[in-house]
Amino acid sequence: MSEIWVVGILSVLVGLFMCFRGYVALRVVIAVVGAFAGFLLGAAIVAEVTPDGFLGTTLAWIGAIVGALLLGGLAYAFYQVAVVLGMASIGFAIGSGLSAALGVRPDWLVWVIGAVAAALLVVVSLATDLPAFLLVWLTAFGGANTAVTGVMLLVGVVTLDDVTSGALPDDLGWWWAVGALVLGVVGVVVQWRALTASRQAMREAWAGRTPAGRR
Repeated sequence: MSEIWVVGILSVLVGLFMCFRGYVALRVVIAVVGAFAGFLLGAAIVAEVTPDGFLGTTLAWIGAIVGALLLGGLAYAFYQVAVVLGMASIGFAIGSGLSAALGVRPDWLVWVIGAVAAALLVVVSLATDLPAFLLVWLTAFGGANTAVTGVMLLVGVVTLDDVTSGALPDDLGWWWAVGALVLGVVGVVVQWRALTASRQAMREAWAGRTPAGRR
């Protein structure tokens, strides 16, 4: 099997997985990487303050586990923090920019309006679960693009050099873009429905009202 077939098939498989399960996959990957880093950091800290070496005692293992739980949890939630901070900066830029363009004076009032706009956009992002939606949207369309690129490799529309250089031919048919768009939309719908169902099941479990118990 030639390398173009290997790359093409892998691109299709990985792209489809990210398109339809990207939210769950990325959250897990982020948490695992963070937990691993925390495990090493916790063990290293204990090793520095004790003479027993790396993971040489029960205390070292406790430190490693605590570090894994701490950094894993932070990594799991980090994307939400990043999105919220991003929304705040966008809100401030919009509020202060429009105020300055409209000639609002004095300058401190422009800053106040920008801060209010930032706070409002943060509230909206939290109330509408915008961080989760953005991750679903990015993974769905990113995965769709990867899968379609893999198909183009398999049928010979593009080459590996085209893909690795990022310079795709200008004469690609419009249907490839439409296919990626449609696949991305389907991926968003599938992921969002799965996410909603998962959260509903968790709420019912916490409330002691599982679907089986209501029959």
